[in-house]
Amino acid sequence: MAAFDGYTAAEILTQVRSILAEPTALYWTADEINKWVQEAAMDIATKVLGYEKSDYITLSTSAPELTYGAMQGGDSIDGMVKIYGAVYYNTAETHRGLMKIHPRQIEHLPEQTAGEPYYWWHFGDEFGLYPVASSAIVTAGGKVKVYYSMLDETITNLPWHYRLPAIYYAVAMARKKQGMIAESNQFYAMYMNSLAFYRADLYERGVDSKDMFEIPDGTRVVGR
Repeated sequence: MAAFDGYTAAEILTQVRSILAEPTALYWTADEINKWVQEAAMDIATKVLGYEKSDYITLSTSAPELTYGAMQGGDSIDGMVKIYGAVYYNTAETHRGLMKIHPRQIEHLPEQTAGEPYYWWHFGDEFGLYPVASSAIVTAGGKVKVYYSMLDETITNLPWHYRLPAIYYAVAMARKKQGMIAESNQFYAMYMNSLAFYRADLYERGVDSKDMFEIPDGTRVVGR
């Protein structure tokens, strides 16, 4: 059996219409249902940080050299919900995990000349690095790899297991438009409960501790 790769946008529309018992557009148009699915995609990406990506910032000595507005692949910094971390490296195989700071800490950092970055921050629509890159670092192919979650309105950009709640959301909005508030609330509760489960079980992943890897003591005292 082929591996399941999640609902397409067309399949989500079909599923919503199936639940609403309206296989062809009569009361609800395809456009408004698709808009509700887009709303769900943005809400899901925000609430569970489900659209995880990574990309590079190529260091530059041209303005703006202290802050960057987009990733190498085009993702805009202002479209990021959360940035998890950043790693600096160059062609000389120098690697360093960078320390996250808040912009208000910048004034407390020691004065430094241009060179390799040690700190990063995310503020508004900018990703900042300090110290600024020197010409030698740029020549050496210096880059910073960034790990982040994006905001997105395209439901198929989310992993397949995050697409099912979008169906619940769209049905909830459809029933609300129809005036069936009790059923709308029921489907909205299903939607929110699904997101709460995904956030607790998938996003809020705990860090394994040392005692989790210890072999339990299986010895027993003779006679007991």
